[in-house]
Amino acid sequence: MPIEHKLANEELAELLQSDVKKDLHLHTYYSDGALSPEEVTDRWASEGYKLIAVTDHDGIEGSLVALEYAADKDITVVPGIEFDSVDPLGRDLHILGYGFDPECPELKEALDGILLERAARNDTMLAELNKMGYSITLDDIMKVNDGRFIGKPTFATVMVRKGYLASNQEAFNTVFREPSMRRIRKKTLSSEEVVDLIHKAGGLAVMAHPMEQRHLDEPYNLFRERLRIILERMREYGIDGIECWHPSADDVQAEALREYAVKHGLVITRGSDFHSDHLNRDFSRYHRP
Repeated sequence: MPIEHKLANEELAELLQSDVKKDLHLHTYYSDGALSPEEVTDRWASEGYKLIAVTDHDGIEGSLVALEYAADKDITVVPGIEFDSVDPLGRDLHILGYGFDPECPELKEALDGILLERAARNDTMLAELNKMGYSITLDDIMKVNDGRFIGKPTFATVMVRKGYLASNQEAFNTVFREPSMRRIRKKTLSSEEVVDLIHKAGGLAVMAHPMEQRHLDEPYNLFRERLRIILERMREYGIDGIECWHPSADDVQAEALREYAVKHGLVITRGSDFHSDHLNRDFSRYHRP
């Protein structure tokens, strides 16, 4: 049976796909980004962008600040968020939400729950790091970005500042791969729940960076078929679009994603996934044929 699809918000879909210069995937210091929402807005405006979305992880504070700040500027800010989610077919599957009502009761309740879960996880991680010999306090953590967001990148920054490690990436390559740390798992909503939640808030749900679903050293022909199955599952959940242009997709892969989106009537988006000027993420393995 073909999957029938109707966009949750046609007017918003047209805006996101308009011909203006745009970046629909930006992070601020309200999650794991380096810049404030105001700094992001000013910088992208100065570079000729007309449409942006602040899409901090599992929170909308940064997006709302940017939205208010840009009210009298020559740039449009769309409310945005990037949800972590889990699905039997996808690992750490991220879903972008756009144009939602931030006052939606269901959305606010879900975000409050995510915040509580993250706080409990962070307490466990702090205790485990201390057990491992890293002398880190809550005060150390709060100094990173005034406590706006606490997660693995925050702990990594503290370890670098205290001289335990040479870089944040070293933390992810070594400390966070220790069995005791890997057992501290993140509790997230299911992908289906996230799509439904974004729709209840009147927004569009877009699958973020599909190429990042590729496993390390997975042959591309096998991944391509597995990704097709994941995309079909996302369509069953009612996803509205695909982030076709992202640093994890080369030109050929982005075009293949675009063709899939056109074929199935899905919104096509693009985003830089900006976090900071100093974060050099390695996307080379996703680009291999």
